[in-house]
Amino acid sequence: MTRPLLSEADRADVFRGLAHPMRRKMLALLKQKQRTVGELLDLLGGPVTLPTLSRHLGVLRDAGLVTQIKDGQYRVYQLERGAAQQAIKWLKQTL
Repeated sequence: MTRPLLSEADRADVFRGLAHPMRRKMLALLKQKQRTVGELLDLLGGPVTLPTLSRHLGVLRDAGLVTQIKDGQYRVYQLERGAAQQAIKWLKQTL
């Protein structure tokens, strides 16, 4: 069964999620495996603060590119490919 293409607003969210280099780096890290917020902070290094990371994760969640799992006191993030795959499908059909 094929899923319907994303709505225009949903596609805009996906493209917004992919627009920032920090979010693309986060997605690359999550492609390797699920990670906690602390792991992401350590791997991203540099001047990334928890509030900044949280904002970026929120954008990715809203876009449907990642999901959050509660594991005790931890928040574990994992990559969700569905929204991105639908956006790619739309691009192929449109361009």
